[in-house]
Amino acid sequence: MSLTVNTIDDRADGCKFAINLIPYTVEVTTLRHVKAGDKVDLEVDMVARHVERMLSTSQGVHQD
Repeated sequence: MSLTVNTIDDRADGCKFAINLIPYTVEVTTLRHVKAGDKVDLEVDMVARHVERMLSTSQGVHQD
């Protein structure tokens, strides 16, 4: 499934973010069992990885 990030809060201990879920998605997936603060596995799409790399390279920082 694909989720859209609504807000991002960078913190010293990591990153907190929020997503918007439509009721249908909650009903037909296991997300209905997830509570705020639960740990879940996430996979960042390749477009986001390339954008991050391009931005960090343009700022003089290169990460692999």
